[in-house]
Amino acid sequence: MALTRAASLRRRLVDHYLTIDARSLGVGRIGLALVLLFDLLRRIPVLTLFYSNQGLLPNHTLLWRPPTQWMFSFLFLASLPDEAAFCFILCGLVYLALLVGWRTRLMQFLALVCVLSLHGRVTLLENGGDWMLGELALWTAFLPLGRRFSLDALRASLRHHPETTAADLANRHPSDPGPSIAPELATSEPSPGPEKGQIASGEGGLGPPEPIAGGAGPSQGPDSVVTLAAFALVLQLATSYFFNAIQKGGPTWRHGSAVHYVLYQNRMVTWFAVWMRGHMPLWFSRVLSYSALATEGLLPALLLVPIRRVWTRRAAILAIVGLHLGFQCFINLGVFSWAMIGYTPFLLTAADWSLFARMAARRGRRLVVYFDAGCGVCFQIARVLARLDLWGRLRFVSSAEVGPEVEGMPPELLQRTMVVVDGATGRRTTRAHGVAQILRALPFGWLWSLPLRLPGLRGLANLAYDAFARRRQTISGWLGLAACGVPAAAPVVPPPEPARPPIFGALRRLWALMREGAVLAMIVVLISEALFINQAVPKVLKFEEPLWIKRLVAYPRLIQAWSMFASDAPLGDETVVVEAVTADGRQVDPYSEVASRYRYPGIDEIPARLDNNSFFFNYSVRIPDQNAYHQAFLEWILDYPKRTHRPSDRIVRFDAYCVENDSPPPGQTRPHNLRRRIFLSYPPAR
Repeated sequence: MALTRAASLRRRLVDHYLTIDARSLGVGRIGLALVLLFDLLRRIPVLTLFYSNQGLLPNHTLLWRPPTQWMFSFLFLASLPDEAAFCFILCGLVYLALLVGWRTRLMQFLALVCVLSLHGRVTLLENGGDWMLGELALWTAFLPLGRRFSLDALRASLRHHPETTAADLANRHPSDPGPSIAPELATSEPSPGPEKGQIASGEGGLGPPEPIAGGAGPSQGPDSVVTLAAFALVLQLATSYFFNAIQKGGPTWRHGSAVHYVLYQNRMVTWFAVWMRGHMPLWFSRVLSYSALATEGLLPALLLVPIRRVWTRRAAILAIVGLHLGFQCFINLGVFSWAMIGYTPFLLTAADWSLFARMAARRGRRLVVYFDAGCGVCFQIARVLARLDLWGRLRFVSSAEVGPEVEGMPPELLQRTMVVVDGATGRRTTRAHGVAQILRALPFGWLWSLPLRLPGLRGLANLAYDAFARRRQTISGWLGLAACGVPAAAPVVPPPEPARPPIFGALRRLWALMREGAVLAMIVVLISEALFINQAVPKVLKFEEPLWIKRLVAYPRLIQAWSMFASDAPLGDETVVVEAVTADGRQVDPYSEVASRYRYPGIDEIPARLDNNSFFFNYSVRIPDQNAYHQAFLEWILDYPKRTHRPSDRIVRFDAYCVENDSPPPGQTRPHNLRRRIFLSYPPAR
């Protein structure tokens, strides 16, 4: 009895903490890639300024006086803007390959290298969003993100299930997207198990997923992946919210005025925040402040409590999305909000996917697609569409099999184009409009079909479709596929694969153990760093970190200093202003011209909504006290005429000011106690 209870407890713990759905991994991969692309795109406008030697942070300056003891970035190889742009292009190609799931395992590793390099080149400008995005890429590098919804999965399915007739397309396998998302909605019985030689795990594996470690319990479905990395991902998210919450103990959070003061951070607020702060009573600031604090405090429990996993995870997803969309409305924190939301797809459970399938089944219409199954390229397109048909809305029928029961279907029409019939209304569509209807049946189909439904593009799409239809026999021949009206060769059945020696199984298990061991080591690093660096941790729990932990924190940027607006919201604002005089006597501010929406804000006030992006407001806060980088700042200002291409813009003297003020207390709207200090001058004072 004791052994039975122990086994049951172990199974519940594995199900709750170590199990993640392969479909969630696929959607999470897409979300991660989109956030990585957003992070890359937002850096393009500052490529010259922060990633080349013509900017504020030349590589030789950072290598001479590195911001951190251990850092890594292949972008230190780039000195010129063109070289940095080439590195950006490489990163973009890697992120796009990860998005579509091509060579996914390799792209996961390369994406991690790329994001760490992009962030490691400018660690002086990092914030918590950069850390969380890098950590998301780090933990997911241990997960099989390409198993579902990827080109790898599609190619593997096409290779291991070589259909030869239109009727075969109805026989969806458990490895195909439709029935494995919602087996109860499949129109035909699934095959009893993976076929011989079918991939079971790894990159693009499409068979019933083999557990990464520990095995799958009886309650786990064929899409369950069991791995310690699933727990690490949730632990990372819970750790960030836990320390952000418990370290907010200052008066602004206790009194509920934190949001009021945050809205007067002119260097980071949005236009909506500027409007809101003029209409926000103190009671509303208290509601928002206490709500944000309560959400951050509740999230660790929702993520880690070992009961009601489905509902607690759903509540956590809603709380994370709501909290960070709220942040994004008021303040510009760079990639922070989107990085945090990027964790949420990995919290989806198998119950959520069943719910999505039931919702899709109620809302979607079934379509019958009559097409030329004798056309090689047409049939291959149908094979791909059948696998993209996640909700089982498409049924493919060969036009050669159309009988008299299908009234009003002229044979010459079927020879010229495919025909898509709505199962509910009987409405028929052809050519580009028919393609649009097929695309609308797919997930996010309104997006894929939009170009084909626009009036201006529909005519061009029809012309393109007609040109393809007339030449489909030639195109099929070019691709080595069966041409229309020409019998295809009998499919070659590959000989059964020879049994692999036992050594392969042993090596595979060894590799899995090594992978899980690496995840465990990184979890130890995460916990150690969180205890060491956060002030809320009692001294009795702190200890000097060994060198190997410090390096494993620094190189992959596994930093756990979670204290945004803690312990208090900032009670003042600050920015950098440069008062420079040109050779022809004009006064200019080379820094504000690129950093804010004001070309010359002056030193008498901090204007409302400077509209700094996260790079500039972090640089503005840190550069006054970073003496090691003042020479690079000075040289960049003196290079002003090189950027404007006007010799008269030569700078003859300048003073760089740090301008600060105190934010207005609740009930007031005007900042006060303006202060300014010079931190850099040219020519230097003697």
